[in-house]
Amino acid sequence: MSAVLYTRVPEALKQALTAHAAGRGLSQTRAIVELLEQGLAGSRDERSLAKLEGKLARSQGALAATRVRVRELEGALQAAREREEQSARTYAAFAARARQVLASCPRCTKSVRGSDLLVSGRCPHCGHPVTELLAPAPRSALDQTEYLALLGALGLLTGLALASAGEEAG
Repeated sequence: MSAVLYTRVPEALKQALTAHAAGRGLSQTRAIVELLEQGLAGSRDERSLAKLEGKLARSQGALAATRVRVRELEGALQAAREREEQSARTYAAFAARARQVLASCPRCTKSVRGSDLLVSGRCPHCGHPVTELLAPAPRSALDQTEYLALLGALGLLTGLALASAGEEAG
């Protein structure tokens, strides 16, 4: 079904329409219908295009924010890896100190290691308390170097405990 549409157009537009129709082998009526359909479709697409451009702009903003967040998280991850490596080195050093022979038991004179002194506080051989080895006596079984190593290990253990407590609180 078709309808009639009467409209006045400038002479230059009518001549352009006549040339367009002739160049495509169409009647003027068919050329006008096609051109109007294309114009209306373009008008609809223009609104859709504006929506798409708005959505694209929002997506680009979200992408930029995500990239910033990724960089922040990568920095935090690197810092966490460095802390983990430092902790591993600290624990390894502490384990080496704990295996080190520090003194002889005052009762049975067998070797007492750092772990015996710091963990159980007793000689592993006779069960005698070895905490008296912590305070150097004039004739203590610990020499000055061993005593300093023991104090260093205790300081390290205290530092680890405080650092762990701080990380758990933060």
